[in-house]
Amino acid sequence: MNQEKKINSKQKLALERIYRLFELANQMQKSTLEEKENLTKKYLTLAKKIGEKNNVSIPKELKKTFCKKCYSLNIKKLEQPPFLIIKCINCKFEKKFRLDLKTSI
Repeated sequence: MNQEKKINSKQKLALERIYRLFELANQMQKSTLEEKENLTKKYLTLAKKIGEKNNVSIPKELKKTFCKKCYSLNIKKLEQPPFLIIKCINCKFEKKFRLDLKTSI
C-alpha cells in the first residue's frame, strides 16, 4: 500500500527551492572555473540544509546526480543489475541504489 506524504505550503516552497538550487548547480558545473565549482558545492549544501530544516527529503532523481560525500556533480553512473552504482570522480566515493526490476510472477 503506497501512502503519499501530505506536505504543507512551507514544504512545497522548500522543494521548489531545492530544485532551483540543483538547476543553478548544474549551470555552474558546465563552466570550468574553480570559483564556480565552489558555488556548486555551496548550492548543494544549501539545498540539503533547506531540506533538513523544513523536514523535506531531497527527491530520488536529484540524489542520484551528486556525490554525497564531497557535494560534487562529477560522477559516473554504472548500471549493474540489481544496482545502480554512482562513483564520484573527485573523491572515489561509491553509492549503490537498488534498481526497480519488475518481476512478473
